[in-house]
Amino acid sequence: MFRVPGLFVAAVVLVCFTAAAQADFVEGWRAYQRGDFATALEHWTRLAEDGDAVAQYNVGVMYDEGTGVSQNPAKVITWWNKAADQGHLTAQHNLALLLIERGGSQDIARAAYWLKRAAADGFVFSQYSLAKLHASGLGVERDDALALDLFLKAGNAGFVKAQYNLGKIYRDGIGVAMDLGVSMDWFRKAAEQGYAKAQAKLAVRFAQGSGVERDVTEALKWAILANQEGEASVQETLNDLRETMSPQQIAEAQSRAKAFRPGAAGRQ
Repeated sequence: MFRVPGLFVAAVVLVCFTAAAQADFVEGWRAYQRGDFATALEHWTRLAEDGDAVAQYNVGVMYDEGTGVSQNPAKVITWWNKAADQGHLTAQHNLALLLIERGGSQDIARAAYWLKRAAADGFVFSQYSLAKLHASGLGVERDDALALDLFLKAGNAGFVKAQYNLGKIYRDGIGVAMDLGVSMDWFRKAAEQGYAKAQAKLAVRFAQGSGVERDVTEALKWAILANQEGEASVQETLNDLRETMSPQQIAEAQSRAKAFRPGAAGRQ
C-alpha cells in the first residue's frame, strides 16, 4: 500500500473553480513553483477555509511533506478529512493510509471506511489497498473473495501491483480455484509493464514449464530484465539458465531483453 504523491496542480483543477478562486489558486501555484511556500500556503489556506476541496488537499500535502512549514500530522488529518468529506478521492485514499500508519484499531477502522468510499468510486489505488486489508484481515474481516474482487477491479484497470497479486492468488488458489494458466497471464501483464517481481516469476515459470510451455530463451529474457531492475530473487534462475543454454539461445534472449519496452498492459 502506498500514498498517491504530490499536489493537485493548476492545469488539472482550474475547471473546478470560480474565476476569483482560479486566480487565487494560480497565484498559490506560481508561488509554490518559485519556492515561495509561505505565499502558496496563504493562498491555498484561504481557499481551503472557504471550503474548496482541492485547496484543502494541497494544504494537507504541505503539512504532510513539511513544505515551507513544520510537518504537522494533526493538520494533515484535519485538512484531508475536510477534502475527503467532499469526495476528494486522493484525499480519501491518502488519509486512509496515514491512519493505517498510525496503527490504532480505531484509526484502521476509519481508514477502511475511506478506502471503501474511494474504491466504490473506482479509485484503483484504494481498490488495491482495501484488497490488501481484506486479504490480511487488518482492521476488517478477512475475506479472500472480496479481496479477489477488488484486486480484479484494479488489475483489469491496469494497476500493476494488483496484477502481480492476482498472479500469486491464482497460483496458490486463495479464495479461488488454483489455475496456473491464469496466474501466468496476470504475472505476464505485470511483467510487461516493467514490474521486476513479476518478471522474475515469469523467468521461473518459463524455465520450469509451469502453467506455460517451457521456453528457456523466454525465461532468460525475463530473468535478464528482472536482474536489470535489481530483483535479487532472480539471480539463481539467471545463473542456472546461463549454465545450461547454448550461446545461440543466450544471444537470442539478450536480443529480446534489449528490445523490450514496458507498456500499460492488461487494461480490460
